[in-house]
Amino acid sequence: MAELMRPAGLPADIGAYLGPGTKINGKLHFDAPATIEGEVDGEIIAQANITIGQQATIKGKITAVSILVQGKVLADVQAEKKLEIQPPGSVLGDVITQSLVIGDGAILEGHISMKKTEGRVLPIRQEAKKENVS
Repeated sequence: MAELMRPAGLPADIGAYLGPGTKINGKLHFDAPATIEGEVDGEIIAQANITIGQQATIKGKITAVSILVQGKVLADVQAEKKLEIQPPGSVLGDVITQSLVIGDGAILEGHISMKKTEGRVLPIRQEAKKENVS
């Protein structure tokens, strides 16, 4: 039945979908990808990718693997891999992520912390010291 409620342009494998006009208060947990077009006043925790659509307004922390913001987020955001903000999207809060993409016209107001990927840091190459012989 949920399949019938989705707009025609959305693929069937999109996962959870909260359409425009939806208003939710509380904590949301997602194990699969989700797209939100409504209003959420609370925390969102996802073990997958989250899309915040153009009509969406989120007033609570978002934690997910990857996050695409095209709507309004008025809280802190933590993306394990990537945060992408595309116009007319805006994030008003602090960000923690490995990768950040901000499109022309998108807005980000807050502090940014870039996490290092484990196992990717290479040691600095040190040249052998030359000893002076007298």
